[in-house]
Amino acid sequence: MKVVHRWLAGEVVNNTVGIKLTGGPFNGRTKIVQLGRDGLPPARLRARGGQEQGPWNPAARHTYTSVPAPHAPAGWTYEYTGVDASTDG
Repeated sequence: MKVVHRWLAGEVVNNTVGIKLTGGPFNGRTKIVQLGRDGLPPARLRARGGQEQGPWNPAARHTYTSVPAPHAPAGWTYEYTGVDASTDG
């Protein structure tokens, strides 16, 4: 649990870090990701469903893109970019 708390605080542990999601149905959640050899998080992630209220299609895959965020604990955030149309319902 100590390692998970460190990830959630934005600390890199064993080349893994927790990055906040902004916007979309997963706004405010943290995704724990493995950093690449270059020290960067995966450029894009997809998530299905979501808990936030809104016109979210639970069958759709919502996409987030990593962006540098110097004021975020991990130095990165995942910003909502929309629905992956190739997998929508």
